[in-house]
Formats: sequence, C-alpha cells, structure tokens
Amino acid sequence: MFEKIREKLKGWVAVGVLVLIGVPLALTFVSSDFSVTGSSFAARVNGEDIPNVDFQRVYQNRLVAEQQALKNDLPPEAQEQLKRQALDGLVLNRVVTQYVRDAGFRVSSAQVIEHLRSLPVFQVSGQFSKAAYDATLATQGISPTAFEQEQQALLAVRQLQYGLVESSFFTPAEFRRLIALDQERRDVAYVIFDPRELGAGIEVSDADVQSYYTANASQFQSVESANIEYIQVALADLAKDYTPDEAALREAYEADPTRFRSAEERRARHILVAVDAGRSDAEARALADEVAGKLAKGGDFAALASQYSTDSGSASRGGDLGFAGQGSYVEPFEKALFALNLGETSAPVKTEFGYHIIRFDELRPGTERTFEEVRGQLTDELRKQKAQDEFYALAERLDDLALENPTSLDLAAKDTGLKIARYEGFTRTNGGPFGSDANLSSAVFSPGVLDGSENTPLIELDDTRAVVARVVDYKKPGPRSLSEIRGEIVERLRTLRATAAAKSRGEAVLRRVQAGEDLSAVLSATGGRLTEAGPLTRRMPTVPPELLAAVFRAPKPVAQADGGVGGPEVARPVTQGLSLGNGGYAVFELRSVVPGEPQRIPQEQRDQRQVALAQRVAVGETEALAAQLREAADVVVAPDLFKADEAEAL
Repeated sequence: MFEKIREKLKGWVAVGVLVLIGVPLALTFVSSDFSVTGSSFAARVNGEDIPNVDFQRVYQNRLVAEQQALKNDLPPEAQEQLKRQALDGLVLNRVVTQYVRDAGFRVSSAQVIEHLRSLPVFQVSGQFSKAAYDATLATQGISPTAFEQEQQALLAVRQLQYGLVESSFFTPAEFRRLIALDQERRDVAYVIFDPRELGAGIEVSDADVQSYYTANASQFQSVESANIEYIQVALADLAKDYTPDEAALREAYEADPTRFRSAEERRARHILVAVDAGRSDAEARALADEVAGKLAKGGDFAALASQYSTDSGSASRGGDLGFAGQGSYVEPFEKALFALNLGETSAPVKTEFGYHIIRFDELRPGTERTFEEVRGQLTDELRKQKAQDEFYALAERLDDLALENPTSLDLAAKDTGLKIARYEGFTRTNGGPFGSDANLSSAVFSPGVLDGSENTPLIELDDTRAVVARVVDYKKPGPRSLSEIRGEIVERLRTLRATAAAKSRGEAVLRRVQAGEDLSAVLSATGGRLTEAGPLTRRMPTVPPELLAAVFRAPKPVAQADGGVGGPEVARPVTQGLSLGNGGYAVFELRSVVPGEPQRIPQEQRDQRQVALAQRVAVGETEALAAQLREAADVVVAPDLFKADEAEAL
C-alpha cells in the first residue's frame, strides 16, 4: 500500500518546504548530509542502536535554530549542553516507542495511508498529491519509506496517549473543586510604585557617573566590527529581460505529456470485511456475502459501512474514500472499481486486506490544458530556469575568481560585471544587508580575512543570494570612552535608584498597614494612589500578571473578633507586597474571596473543561511514564560521542 501512495497522482505541482508539525516524540529531520566519524551509533538503548547520523541531524538542527535565535555563535560549553539535550530527546523517543511496540499497540498500513492523505502539507487544492508528497520529502532529504515508518511509530504512540486521555479519572468532587477554583473571584485594591515616575526627579552627578564607570569599566566594551567590501550575486537581478522563443516553449510543453493533463478520478465507497486473527477467510467471505445481500435488498450503504466495515478511517464516513485516480489502490480493488458503471455496487472483491464491497458514486472527468492556456506559465518557468542557471554559473565563477585573487575583489568585479559594494560596522550579530548569517560572520572574522590577506569564499545567504567579501578595516573590542557612554550610565543609575526608591516606599507602606493602619489612609498621607480593582478572576488582562498571580497565591482573609470578647467577627484584609519585573513595587489588599459556582456554568462549558482536564491529566501521566521508562532503560553512549575515553552509562 505504501508503494501505491508513492505512485499516486502524477503531474506537475509547485511544492513548498515541509515543516514537520509538533508531533510528540518525533525526530527532527534536516536535509544536510553529515560525515559521521567514530562509532556508527550514538547510543544503545535496551540493545537497540540510535544511529550517529540521526543524532547529528537532530543536534545540527537545534544548533542552527539556537544560533539564529541568538544571532551569534554558541560558546563551546553551550554546544556541549545542546548535544546532551539532543541525545536525551532521542533516548526518550526510543524508550517510549519500544514500550508502545512491546505493549502491542499496532497501526495498520491503511491507517498510515489515511493519516498521510489528511496532512495539508501533502495536499493541493484540498486533495492528496503524490507529487507534493514526493517533492516535499525530497526537499527535506527524507526517504518515503523512512518517513512512513516514522509516522507509523508516531501513530502508535498517539494510541497510547489517547488511551490515557480516555482512561483519565477524577471524581465529581474533584471536578467541582477545580471549577470553584478556576471561577474564583477575589476583591482587591492595590497600589504600584512606578520607578519611571520616581526616576524623573532623580539627579545624577558627574562624580556618580565617574565612580560607576570606574567600577564597571568591563561592562562598557565596544563590539568588534569590520568595514567590508563585497560582491553579491542575486537571482532577482538575472534574466529579467529574457523571453524564451516559440521552440523552447513548445519543447517545454511537450516534455511531459501528463503534466497539463489530469486523469479521470472516481469517488468510491467501500465496506471492508477484514481477514485477520479473529476472522478466517471463509468467515470473512460469508459475512461479506451477507452484507452484499442486505445491499441488494435496498440496505443503506453508509449505514452498513458504519456497522460492518473494519476500515476505521472510512467507516465513520459511511465508507467514503473520496476521489482517486488509477494507481491509487491495490490491483484487484482498482480493477473492480474501474469496471463499474456510475452508481453500481460490486460483488465482494478479495484483496490482501480482506473482502471489499465497492460502490462507484461520482465521476470527475479528466482535463487537459492547451499550449496557449499555459504559455504564460511556461514563459515564467523558463525565465526562472534561465535565471537559476545564470545564478549558479555566475556564483561559481565569482567564487573561483575571489580565491584566485585573494587580496582584491577588483578582478572578480571586472570579469563578472558585478559591482563592489561597501558596508561599515559589520559585527557578529549585525550583518546589515546580509541579516545574521552565521556562515558569513564566521568567514569575515576568520584570521586570514581579518588581516586582509584573503577574501571570504562564496557564502550562500539563501537560495537567491550569494556573496564574497573582504575586510578593509577591522576594529578590535576595546573600552568605550566616558564621554561616549555618559548618557547610558546616567540612565542606568537613575533606573537603579528609582527601583530602590520604589521598593523602599512600597515596603514602608506595607509595614504601616501590617501594623494596623488603613491602606487608603496611609496612601492619602503619602500621596499614593489606590486602585480599586474590584473582583478579579484568574484571567484579568488589566492587572500585571505578577501581581495577579500573587493575589491568587495569598491566603484568604480570616474572620477575627472585633471589639473585644463577644464582639462581631470581621474578616481582616490580607495585605502583601512584591517587586515587579519592571522595577516597580506593588502593595495589594485582599479583602474577600468568593468561590466559583459550578452550577452557574453552562453544561457545554463544563463538558469542555472536563475534556481539558482529562487531557492535562493524560499529559502528566505520559510524562511520568516516559520518565519511568527512561530511568529503567539500559542506555550506553558511544565512547567518542562527547569526547569521552570510555562508553558512558547514563
């Protein structure tokens, strides 16, 4: 069946790059090739090898992502940590998939096919495309067989996760308690001492600036930078005026007779009676004949498919398989389907999966686009191909010339007709027109290029731009002068003092209130402003998140006797303070707590919350199971993976 998927839907399809979407425990694939040295395995998990090439791919993918996020190279110790994290993830993947396999979870070929057909990345106009499937995997350097096996393993893990969701258990009392907490309302008033307001009146003297600069000189170093000359090859600049002649257009149109032709497609339904461990061939045939008899007497096909079909993917849709052309199904099934007239139902058909009863529901005729209809498309494609050819030829020529004449770009510019441009202030994290390309940064700041004796090799910034560069002036890191950074120091000192003042004033107010004074009265006397927030819920965007979290962590007000023995009990507000992330300080007064009332929530919302709670519990159970399996696993790391002398048992 997997081979049939790879043969489906021939034709020309423009395909984007595959992004593997967040499937838990999935390996991360990248398209690069790696030279693997040392051991052929990265780790051995319960006797099964994790190939070194898989480890290298995952590590390199993570490394590139981290460097792009930080816009800089990672230090060696961070790279070492990233390697260990990559290996830990692969080991965790392996122990969970081993558990799923050994526990008897199984995913059929039909289920994998249904899953692949449903992925939007492999669809064109809402339909699965074989061309999109092959091209997308090829772009990522993944073989269809490896991808299908990976997806089969992941679907088995999903079975485990779904089982945990379905079996998650919590009592009605626990659920009511959750709702009561989630819908809880807390009546609060608060004041925030804002350092921005306090900082406006803070004066910083020249002596303060000088003292801070002297004590913290190491913090005020300039960033190393280079002024560079460069030559760029850009795909967008090439073949703009090229117009292919009639012969070239005709040749492109006739190169693939099937490209602009879509074959006839048929929409079918089927009822599959499987031959498996629980049903012999004779029993399956007898049941299929029985179902066929019910159809002959006017039985509803969709209802009978839902009742009898063992193809779980289509049974829930009344047996509907959607549209497909020839080459989509195994031979006996396809032969029977394409022999039917529209609306006809077949007798039971035997395949490797069991017995199928097939109905031909709808015909989608094939179409063919004429040469004139696709002339514009072909012109654009040939122009792009011409530009691509010129791009690669010109880039290769530029690379050769830059290396043959290492002390100048003049000859390279003259030979190629490209212009020399200049960019000043190139740093490791700010590449100006080049973005934050790590390869270009590494090349520019390499020893031979920095001293002016070499040009960089050709650096491909992306699929459409390539560049060679040379350094004309290099500035080492060094201390920045006080005059240059005086304003920066003034603002830093003002912020530090304003933050300290905010905390000091807030803590002073808090002490007075906790000693028995009224918060409103204290603020009135000191010029503060009390915000009456009223009843707050756990999701209140108008209140700073840190303050809101502290409010809901605070203990409930406790009723205390007021006015001596025998007097009425009064709930005294709970007053607390906390520092905020922006340097401010908050003091809040929690006056009352009103529990949520589950009975006031509509049944539909309660059902949704129950599902969410079950999923949360299942996630926790899955993580706990994975941790337990990892702890019990026999894991040995290859001796040379982390430059260790001997194999390391985790």
